[in-house]
Amino acid sequence: MAERELIRKIRERYHRVDSMLFAGIGDDCALFGNTASNPWMITTDMLVDNVHFNLNWHDPYRLGRKSIAANISDIAAMGGIPKFILLTFCFPPAVKDEWLEQFLGGIGDMCSEYGCAVIGGDTVSGNELSFSVTVVGTSAGVSPVKRSGALAGDIVFVSGCLGSAALGLKLFQAGMSVEELTLFHLAHLDPSPQVKLGRRLAEGKLVSAMQDLSDGIATDLAHICHESGVGAILDENLLPMEENFSEYCNALQLDPTAIQLKGGEEYQLVFTVPADKETSLHGLRKEGFSLYRIGEIQEGQGVRLQRKNGRIEDISYQGYEHT
Repeated sequence: MAERELIRKIRERYHRVDSMLFAGIGDDCALFGNTASNPWMITTDMLVDNVHFNLNWHDPYRLGRKSIAANISDIAAMGGIPKFILLTFCFPPAVKDEWLEQFLGGIGDMCSEYGCAVIGGDTVSGNELSFSVTVVGTSAGVSPVKRSGALAGDIVFVSGCLGSAALGLKLFQAGMSVEELTLFHLAHLDPSPQVKLGRRLAEGKLVSAMQDLSDGIATDLAHICHESGVGAILDENLLPMEENFSEYCNALQLDPTAIQLKGGEEYQLVFTVPADKETSLHGLRKEGFSLYRIGEIQEGQGVRLQRKNGRIEDISYQGYEHT
């Protein structure tokens, strides 16, 4: 069963109306609390050895950091502030104390950087290394940004170059010899959630919809389109890439555009901006935030790509599938 179908079934079966629940399945976080104007946010994610990470190249310190970053990114996608962390670990007997110390050090440093406190969790022993992280955040008086607000005519932006983390994974898998880690390797190993940018966009009411890029722009923008009841078209000429991205892709015989569209684990933000608010983004650019216009929201459904030769093709949900 495809991931989207599984989530649809869960959403239909366990849909519940509650006076303290303001958003459930279908966004980056669930929203709950005493008032809809100032809700708490909660999100969770599981990481499994040889599915979400590979210990042959993922050192324990950076793995600890990434486990927190991936979840904080969901809070950032709704304009919130991460506050509390719950950790659940399954450790095989082979895990050594030194590895565990470095892993917990990475968790601790990432929590310190983003002002989070670890408040509990669970530990078990098993045959496979896996861990689940739950993050509770606060809207702190700012209306959370959902996936469901995009309208035809809005402009699609991303907060960083696309495909870097996916290329980093491909470089590791290919065993390419490098004297030191490239920015592509590091994009895969140690991503930075865009909490400050998400917060500024929400505070300024500059965006109509937003999501983090964990499964690739082709899938994540499709989620926004589905929840908003609209379509989108992206321009291949506008997809941002880091310097030397194409050269590394060519060396591995990879299609650069495919990696940009389908590669996951970017933990950047994709968001839609009403056309009359686009000029308001100039101030954020002057502050050093990277904002790239890549397309437009349209009537209809799904996500399409206009190729450099003018051909248009459907790319909806062509990113990473978890099941």
